[in-house]
Amino acid sequence: MSISKTQWEIESDRVIIRPHRIVFILASVLAVVFIALFLLVQKESPGHMVPLVVVMALVWLPFVLGGFTYVIFDRNASRMKKMLFGFLPIRNVPFEKLYQVNIVTQGSGGFNFRIYTKANKYGRGTMISSHYGKDTDPNAVAFSNEVIPLIHQYLDAVAPLKPENTEITNYEYFTEADGIYTLKVKKAGLLVFGSIFLALGIHECTPDAWITDLNIAGKLLMTVFQIALGVVFIAAAYTRLIFNTPSRIIERKSPIGIGNRQFSFDSFVNFQTVRKTYNGVYSGTDINMLFEATGKKNNVLRASTFKNTQQIERFMLEIRKILAS
Repeated sequence: MSISKTQWEIESDRVIIRPHRIVFILASVLAVVFIALFLLVQKESPGHMVPLVVVMALVWLPFVLGGFTYVIFDRNASRMKKMLFGFLPIRNVPFEKLYQVNIVTQGSGGFNFRIYTKANKYGRGTMISSHYGKDTDPNAVAFSNEVIPLIHQYLDAVAPLKPENTEITNYEYFTEADGIYTLKVKKAGLLVFGSIFLALGIHECTPDAWITDLNIAGKLLMTVFQIALGVVFIAAAYTRLIFNTPSRIIERKSPIGIGNRQFSFDSFVNFQTVRKTYNGVYSGTDINMLFEATGKKNNVLRASTFKNTQQIERFMLEIRKILAS
């Protein structure tokens, strides 16, 4: 088994998972860099060796120890524990508070497996696998077949999931007219940004342009690109996602025709959530609708983006209610 992949041990009453073994590789690379730096400083400035060694050790040690971090599902104790560096307990959650294992798709591509609590089903979760580039990865397939069903078996034995029967009497995210449901859109921000880009682009086309000392590429960037960006923002404000219950058609309509899509209610398969981060900071979760593939066409429709778990759950419930009507 590759050192960069998830490692697990299945015992009679527990499952031990080591998802962070890739940091051993990072620690090895860092060690080579530090050794080279050590030899260089030893030759040039031997008097600075002690502080340098201390700093390098403090930086390198967490990488090495991080590879020993593991997550354990103990059936006897009915608890999930995460042991940082292999000996520091940083999470201790009873099974009855755990929801299930889900795939988390990264905005940059690839995915990993995380387990969530019932109180925060679409939050950050606890990572229990390494990162995978494709769903056919042998380690990912084995993990899905051997580990995840066993974890769910442990959880079901303590607190089986109950079907959600939330009654929807009014819609928070849709307007309805004659059986046609239209997703509400917050237009203000899109219109403001669109107007700014449009105004800047048009202004730079006039004799009073602020920036004149540009080559052709720079001029195009300051004019055509900004105008196009403004048009896209304004068009997004008036793009509609429509659920037509009489015709049982889901349709996304843009005033400029970009991104127009159409799907049948009956081809809907499931939801996909994509947790997005920007420079390591959580920026929201995309709610995608997956449909049965037809030919080579993309079968994913992005419905909306939220940050709050309750909003995500409510949005999905409303769509399911519409699809069932």
